[in-house]
Amino acid sequence: MVMPDRLEERLSRLPEGWEVVPLGGLPTARLIGYGITRPGEHADSGVGMVRAADVQDGRLHNDKPKRISREVHEAGLRSQLEVGDVVVVLVGRVGEAAVVTEEFHHWNASRTVGIIRPAEPGDAAWLRLWLGSPDVREWCERRTTGSTLQRTLSLAALRDLPVPIPPAAPRAAFLRAMCLLEAKTATNVRIAECATELSDAQFMVENRNSEIWPGQPFGTLAELAAADAPRPPADEDGMPEGGGIPFVAPGDILQSDMPHLYRTERRLPFGQAGSACDPGSLLVASREDGVRAVMNRVPVAVGRGVLVLRPESVTDGYWLLHEIRSRGTELVAAAQGSAGRELSRRAFGATLVRWPPQDVRERFARLADRLHARAHTAHGENETLRVLRGQALDGFLAGSFGGMAAMRNPSDSARCFAACRSSGQNPTCQLPSAGVAH
Repeated sequence: MVMPDRLEERLSRLPEGWEVVPLGGLPTARLIGYGITRPGEHADSGVGMVRAADVQDGRLHNDKPKRISREVHEAGLRSQLEVGDVVVVLVGRVGEAAVVTEEFHHWNASRTVGIIRPAEPGDAAWLRLWLGSPDVREWCERRTTGSTLQRTLSLAALRDLPVPIPPAAPRAAFLRAMCLLEAKTATNVRIAECATELSDAQFMVENRNSEIWPGQPFGTLAELAAADAPRPPADEDGMPEGGGIPFVAPGDILQSDMPHLYRTERRLPFGQAGSACDPGSLLVASREDGVRAVMNRVPVAVGRGVLVLRPESVTDGYWLLHEIRSRGTELVAAAQGSAGRELSRRAFGATLVRWPPQDVRERFARLADRLHARAHTAHGENETLRVLRGQALDGFLAGSFGGMAAMRNPSDSARCFAACRSSGQNPTCQLPSAGVAH
């Protein structure tokens, strides 16, 4: 089995008593396969279907679920999900993984995700953490095939993924610590979501008199440009974090529920980035179920499939950002190509916007700026937690995780359980008194 040097080196330093087996050979989990290849049209009263876009930051999201008919669902018996399953993105942001919670029990899965069925929750939690590590994500990325927009990881490649198996006691202590970190992360996510929901709600309030405002095309309210920065090749994905310039692909936008873009999957060396997109620009991407837009806070390089809007002011930018967010389904009419993934600059630029007076835009921008700032603070804290989780995993794999002794107290496990439940997470820690994962 050929592995990138970085992953091979990491696995060579595992503590004594650990094993490494390919995912397809795990004794405590089995790879079910992938989901439905022909889901058919959306059915409002049908069964939810988990897609690659629903797997984000180690969690499942269901804000705009795709629903399939019950006939299609019953025909796809093999891919019906159970609590504790691990779903893995196979198309697009390959390797991203999440554990199926009660909310998604007996949903189905699409062809874009693979399904792993572990024997117990502790196995699921460990697999999700391992799959979410940067080295594993890179390993998966190197084995993809297909185009930029449809990078695909085969089940055969996924079966070959090496998985370290730690002893039970150290693993339980480590998972308890991770559970506490994830509970705090989930709280911050909810803070950011609430701030965004308030911004969207205030935008709708400001729009209550929009029928009297003049209509103006997007193209007269912002400079429009089709992005075409070259996609970073796989051998540059290992660039140290902070080096180069963030590269924005359509998937980075489509999988962001927030109005600002905080992280991207890849970076480009400064010499290959071309002209950077200035902060405060609107980055717009499309797929068949809607158009999404984000505002960048730092200079970025933007790839093919993204439309860039450069408003005249931050005030105008906030209004246009929330205008696009409120009309995502309608604006798909400006898209073309396979599954509506290519926005036409001409069609989008000709689409009319009910344009409010300056005082209305400024009033909204003042409030939106404060709410977006609160969301930004929450995301900043989560970036710190993300780094901490990565450092903890590195230490655990090297046999030097410092949180084990502190987390062996049963009262810590109880607090972990309560924190996970109250934050809506699927608890991944283990209660020593019960001897099983909860």
